Amino acid sequence: MTTTRFQILVCDGPSCGLCLDSEALLEHIQARVAASPRLEGRVHAINLTCFGRCDEGPNMLVRAVAEGEDPEIEPEIDAIVGARGLYLGMDRARVDRVLDEHCETGEPIEEWVESY
Repeated sequence: MTTTRFQILVCDGPSCGLCLDSEALLEHIQARVAASPRLEGRVHAINLTCFGRCDEGPNMLVRAVAEGEDPEIEPEIDAIVGARGLYLGMDRARVDRVLDEHCETGEPIEEWVESY
Protein backbone atom coordinates (compact mmCIF):
# COMPACT_ATOMS: atom_id res chain seq x y z
CA MET A 1 0.00 0.00 0.00
CA THR A 2 1.22 3.48 -0.84
CA THR A 3 1.17 6.36 1.64
CA THR A 4 0.59 8.89 -1.15
CA ARG A 5 -2.38 11.17 -0.64
CA PHE A 6 -4.74 11.43 -3.59
CA GLN A 7 -7.33 13.90 -4.78
CA ILE A 8 -10.12 12.53 -6.95
CA LEU A 9 -11.74 15.18 -9.11
CA VAL A 10 -15.21 14.19 -10.32
CA CYS A 11 -16.59 16.18 -13.25
CA ASP A 12 -19.82 18.00 -12.47
CA GLY A 13 -20.20 19.79 -15.80
CA PRO A 14 -23.59 19.81 -17.55
CA SER A 15 -23.16 16.46 -19.28
CA CYS A 16 -21.49 14.51 -16.45
CA GLY A 17 -23.42 16.23 -13.68
CA LEU A 18 -26.92 16.77 -15.00
CA CYS A 19 -27.21 14.01 -17.59
CA LEU A 20 -25.01 11.29 -16.09
CA ASP A 21 -25.45 11.96 -12.33
CA SER A 22 -21.78 12.24 -11.46
CA GLU A 23 -22.87 13.46 -8.02
CA ALA A 24 -23.90 9.86 -7.22
CA LEU A 25 -20.36 8.73 -8.10
CA LEU A 26 -18.86 11.42 -5.86
CA GLU A 27 -21.09 10.30 -2.98
CA HIS A 28 -20.13 6.66 -3.62
CA ILE A 29 -16.41 7.54 -3.54
CA GLN A 30 -16.81 9.53 -0.33
CA ALA A 31 -18.73 6.67 1.34
CA ARG A 32 -16.13 4.07 0.27
CA VAL A 33 -13.27 6.26 1.53
CA ALA A 34 -14.99 6.93 4.86
CA ALA A 35 -15.52 3.18 5.35
CA SER A 36 -11.90 2.23 4.59
CA PRO A 37 -9.14 2.72 7.17
CA ARG A 38 -6.60 2.40 4.32
CA LEU A 39 -8.17 5.23 2.29
CA GLU A 40 -9.62 7.56 4.90
CA GLY A 41 -7.41 10.61 5.39
CA ARG A 42 -5.41 9.78 2.24
CA VAL A 43 -8.07 10.04 -0.47
CA HIS A 44 -10.21 13.15 -0.93
CA ALA A 45 -12.93 13.42 -3.57
CA ILE A 46 -14.37 16.73 -4.78
CA ASN A 47 -16.09 18.11 -7.85
CA LEU A 48 -14.29 19.73 -10.77
CA THR A 49 -16.14 22.05 -13.13
CA CYS A 50 -15.44 20.16 -16.38
CA PHE A 51 -12.74 18.12 -18.13
CA GLY A 52 -14.07 18.93 -21.61
CA ARG A 53 -14.60 15.25 -22.46
CA CYS A 54 -18.39 15.43 -22.17
CA ASP A 55 -19.24 12.65 -24.64
CA GLU A 56 -17.19 10.14 -22.62
CA GLY A 57 -18.44 10.78 -19.08
CA PRO A 58 -18.90 10.63 -16.29
CA ASN A 59 -15.21 11.39 -15.88
CA MET A 60 -12.79 11.71 -13.01
CA LEU A 61 -9.12 12.38 -12.44
CA VAL A 62 -6.96 10.83 -9.72
CA ARG A 63 -3.89 12.86 -8.82
CA ALA A 64 -1.29 12.87 -6.08
CA VAL A 65 -1.62 15.71 -3.61
CA ALA A 66 1.52 17.81 -3.21
CA GLU A 67 2.95 18.51 0.24
CA GLY A 68 1.11 21.47 1.78
CA GLU A 69 -1.69 21.35 -0.82
CA ASP A 70 -5.31 21.35 0.40
CA PRO A 71 -7.05 18.38 -1.26
CA GLU A 72 -10.48 19.88 -0.54
CA ILE A 73 -9.89 22.76 -2.97
CA GLU A 74 -10.23 22.49 -6.74
CA PRO A 75 -6.71 22.87 -8.18
CA GLU A 76 -5.63 25.36 -10.79
CA ILE A 77 -5.72 23.93 -14.30
CA ASP A 78 -1.89 24.03 -14.48
CA ALA A 79 -1.75 21.50 -11.64
CA ILE A 80 -3.70 18.89 -13.61
CA VAL A 81 -2.67 19.40 -17.24
CA GLY A 82 -0.59 16.40 -18.25
CA ALA A 83 -1.53 14.41 -15.14
CA ARG A 84 -1.79 10.68 -15.82
CA GLY A 85 -4.95 9.77 -13.98
CA LEU A 86 -7.95 10.66 -16.15
CA TYR A 87 -10.62 7.97 -16.18
CA LEU A 88 -13.54 8.22 -18.60
CA GLY A 89 -16.96 6.57 -18.60
CA MET A 90 -16.96 5.80 -14.91
CA ASP A 91 -19.55 3.79 -13.01
CA ARG A 92 -19.55 2.37 -9.46
CA ALA A 93 -17.72 -0.83 -10.39
CA ARG A 94 -14.97 1.08 -12.21
CA VAL A 95 -14.71 3.57 -9.33
CA ASP A 96 -14.31 0.68 -6.89
CA ARG A 97 -11.47 -0.76 -8.95
CA VAL A 98 -9.73 2.64 -9.12
CA LEU A 99 -10.01 2.99 -5.34
CA ASP A 100 -8.79 -0.56 -4.75
CA GLU A 101 -5.91 -0.40 -7.22
CA HIS A 102 -4.81 3.12 -8.15
CA CYS A 103 -5.42 4.64 -4.70
CA GLU A 104 -4.05 1.61 -2.84
CA THR A 105 -0.88 1.02 -4.87
CA GLY A 106 -0.31 4.40 -6.48
CA GLU A 107 -0.28 2.78 -9.93
CA PRO A 108 -2.88 3.85 -12.50
CA ILE A 109 -5.00 1.18 -14.19
CA GLU A 110 -3.17 1.14 -17.50
CA GLU A 111 -6.01 -0.16 -19.69
CA TRP A 112 -8.30 2.69 -18.54
CA VAL A 113 -6.12 5.68 -17.69
CA GLU A 114 -5.29 8.63 -19.88
CA SER A 115 -3.30 11.81 -19.42
CA TYR A 116 -5.29 15.02 -19.10
